[in-house]
Amino acid sequence: MDVRPDTPEGLKPKDLIGIPWRLAFALQADGWYLRSDIVWNKPNAMPESVKDRPARSHEFLFMLTKSEKYYYDWQAVREPADGGGLRNRRSVWHVNTKPFAGAHFATFPPDLIRPCIQASTEPGDYVLDPFFGSGTVGLVCQDENRQYVGIELNPEYVALAADRLQGQDSNVIRIAAA
Repeated sequence: MDVRPDTPEGLKPKDLIGIPWRLAFALQADGWYLRSDIVWNKPNAMPESVKDRPARSHEFLFMLTKSEKYYYDWQAVREPADGGGLRNRRSVWHVNTKPFAGAHFATFPPDLIRPCIQASTEPGDYVLDPFFGSGTVGLVCQDENRQYVGIELNPEYVALAADRLQGQDSNVIRIAAA
């Protein structure tokens, strides 16, 4: 039995909903500056069993700021240039997925998180992760000498993150369900 949810208003069945872009545009309408769209190319993406469109092997990241002027350390995230040396990071990032035993399917690899933290914060700064999950942002913050606050609703993920961050100064906040 194939049970599909109702098609959102304004879309046709099988339309791409484009949730990441809808969120980016909603934040932009709310006053945020949408500075960059970054394509996360997943060279080892899990195959999809689709036959009527290309299989997805990418996701989007968005660089948003609250003001025109903001901290961005482009030198911290330079990448190798074809002719040697380093260049400003490009907007397509080739990062393999990296499963973590015991974690949910949406775990982000540290190599995807690291340049976001390096470019947007200085050592000692705080990073807020309101969807802390298995704690990858916390691990990267520790590696990069940043402070972090993680917020997670699911008590199983809070326990998982605490185990991963064991022996570290953990700042995970669990919000009890109402």
